[in-house]
Formats: sequence, structure tokens, C-alpha cells
Amino acid sequence: MSTFEDPGQNKIPQKLTFSQKIKYFWLKYEEKIILTIGIILIAGIAFEAGFLQGEKNKKESIVVNKVAASAERATGETANIDNTNQPTEKPPEQNTALPDTKNCPYVASKNSNKYHLASCQFAAKIKPENKVCFSSADEAQKRGFQGAKCCIK
Repeated sequence: MSTFEDPGQNKIPQKLTFSQKIKYFWLKYEEKIILTIGIILIAGIAFEAGFLQGEKNKKESIVVNKVAASAERATGETANIDNTNQPTEKPPEQNTALPDTKNCPYVASKNSNKYHLASCQFAAKIKPENKVCFSSADEAQKRGFQGAKCCIK
């Protein structure tokens, strides 16, 4: 302690009323209290402005049910879909029969242009009604299918 300081200068008097304590607290921390209140108000206003802006820009979702039909309506003509990699003709007996791994070493989906080994994990995911069976890779390629890179090297 310096010789020029009064020893009781920073002490709070012992017997203060509640209003005197509040006054003393306000005088001591006035700048910090105002700064804290200002930051809280600015944060609240910024949050509310962002929330209102988000509500203003909220739009209803667009659902497209039929891609080809919507393209046809937009252009006024039939959509031209490239079917060069799609199988062109499939005998009905191969499409309806469930493939057997002994008689069917290669399988494909009607909805794809890739063929797989019957033991491939992706071949197992093809629905039975969509499976197409091939006895050889050449047969699958002649029908317009390409070998899947996951199982056909």
C-alpha cells in the first residue's frame, strides 16, 4: 500500500441498506453492465432478423413425379431418351423365370444396362421380377449390357 492512499478508500461501509448496495454495485460495474446488455440486445436483434428473413424466403417444395412427362410438356415434343445401352429385345421366358446361379452365371436388371456375376453383392439386390439371366458374358454384351466394374474385370 502506498503512503498516499487512504486505507478505507476501497472498502464498502458495513451497514448499507439494499438500495445503497444496488447504487454502489451500479456505480462500480456500470460500464460492464451496459456493454453486456448492448451485446445481448444486438445478438437478439440479429437472430430475429435472420429468422424473419428465413420465413420470408421459405418456399413450397416442388415435387416432380414424372420426369419424362414434365419434359414432354415443357418442350411440347416427346422426350428423346438415348436407349443405345439399354437391352432392346428380351425373350419373355428369360424375364419371368427366376435365375438360378447354376444355370445363370451372369445376371442383370431390366432397369439397368450393367450385368453382374451371380455371386456379386449387387446382383443379390436386384428384385427377382427385374432379373435377366445370361449364360455367358458374350450373350449379355450382345443384348446391349455392359460388364459392371465391381465384379466384371
